[in-house]
Amino acid sequence: MRASAHPAAPGLQLIADASLAPQVLERVVPTLTRGGLPVHVPGSRKGGHELHLFDGRLGPPHAALLDKASPALLLAARPPGGLPSAWEVSLLGSLLRGEPLIPAGASGAKLWLEQVVDLKGAASEASALVEASGGSRSMANLAAEVMHELAANALLDAPVDGQGQPVYAYRRESVRAVAPEHVCQVSFAMGEGGIYLEAVDLFGRLTPAPLAKAVASLGGRMQVNASGGGAGLGMRRILEACEAVAVRVVPGKETRMLGVVGFGEARRRAALPKSLLYFKSE
Repeated sequence: MRASAHPAAPGLQLIADASLAPQVLERVVPTLTRGGLPVHVPGSRKGGHELHLFDGRLGPPHAALLDKASPALLLAARPPGGLPSAWEVSLLGSLLRGEPLIPAGASGAKLWLEQVVDLKGAASEASALVEASGGSRSMANLAAEVMHELAANALLDAPVDGQGQPVYAYRRESVRAVAPEHVCQVSFAMGEGGIYLEAVDLFGRLTPAPLAKAVASLGGRMQVNASGGGAGLGMRRILEACEAVAVRVVPGKETRMLGVVGFGEARRRAALPKSLLYFKSE
């Protein structure tokens, strides 16, 4: 029996922001098309999700592109060629088509987490994979930090009760384990671009707002914001540490969030080019 195919990626309205030369659009369209992404340039009269191509210098001006009903997808055009990397184009295609975000065939592990102590274990395993793969110690440390933040969000912040109230978010310090129906899954694997770190919850509640707030704070002092139940710093740390962050939300069913920590050193990593891709599946 032939396996059912994933749906085609939705159309994308390609926009190059002021950080790039206008002719970049002509060079990028073939790259995206080869990656299975149907793109339209402005003026084509065709709609679709906005795909903003930019120099990857993520900062406060980009927050408004995220915090709206249909968030823009922010794709970095990286030096030296000024084109998106092949692995980011592949990640974007997988995100939009509903496919796994971890690259097929990548070596790694998948774990179900139920106890808070499991967060540390998952972080340690991710770090060990980086070192076993020849990555630097600073990359291993960042992988552990990102894995811990992603997993904590999925395990402790995502679950809500029947009235939609957070179950664990406001009492993180006293929680030792979550209920069986509140477990989350994490995965990590080495691939092109770095280590892929993913956490999946079963609630599908993550909106673009926390990401927009984190982007708006980039470059400034970190400020604690406990309104969501956590310290409000984890999302920003994920963005600062990663080359790319991808989020797919199926409302009421699943939030899948992935970060890619690259092979470079940690120094000034927060200022390196980044892609930020948030997509709500219908």
